[in-house]
Amino acid sequence: MVRLIGVILLIGCLTAHLHAQAPKEQAPKEQGLAGQTPAADQGAAGQTAAPAKTQYPLDSFTDFSAVMVGSIMEMGEGTAEAHIYRSGKLMRMEGPEGHGYLITDLTTLETYGVSTGPCMHDTHPFFRAAPFEAAKPGYTVERVAAGKEALDGHSCQIEDITVSSPKPGASPLKMRFWEAEDLQGFPIRIDFQRAGGHNATVRYKNVVLGPQDPTLFIHPKSCQALPQKDEPKAPKAPAAAKKPPAGGSQK
Repeated sequence: MVRLIGVILLIGCLTAHLHAQAPKEQAPKEQGLAGQTPAADQGAAGQTAAPAKTQYPLDSFTDFSAVMVGSIMEMGEGTAEAHIYRSGKLMRMEGPEGHGYLITDLTTLETYGVSTGPCMHDTHPFFRAAPFEAAKPGYTVERVAAGKEALDGHSCQIEDITVSSPKPGASPLKMRFWEAEDLQGFPIRIDFQRAGGHNATVRYKNVVLGPQDPTLFIHPKSCQALPQKDEPKAPKAPAAAKKPPAGGSQK
């Protein structure tokens, strides 16, 4: 079981590489003058575009439970199911086939794998925490309305979300959210949009909003560190050539 949790956490480390993001090129627009009515509030409804939203939408859902279908690791529409829970900055995710559970701290991005054996610790978020951990401090968020659609019996607002990192050279994370109006905008579908059409689709069902049982998020304070891959050893220097004996070479 310890080895299984270690493998699960190791797979979860790949999420950090999938979230490599690029800096945002355009700075947020300046606010209007004090006391001036924003342009979006002027005129008849529908005639003026609303100001762009910059808050990451998933930051609003700090307490919920759901069944997650698919993940960022599955190409296309995923089929693997797992229960997930969130309480504040902690997310609990069921391990594959119900073997143990994993808790990711969305503030420190550390993960604890808990099973019947010793607990395992990793410095990366578990992959099922994506995309709740995507918008880190210093990142910028762009939200663009993309219409409305009925999905799985829910009336949904569709938004295109782009999360960009301040790190030079990083690619932005692009997603499309289907936000259920009867679930306060909780996204019941998220498409991860990647170059080359290698997209991944995640769905959330049985969503329950509200405080969760705090005992679900308990983990040992001290856990065994996840074994890291051995670093390549430096090549040994070639042996020095033997010097010929004094007095010249012998015949």
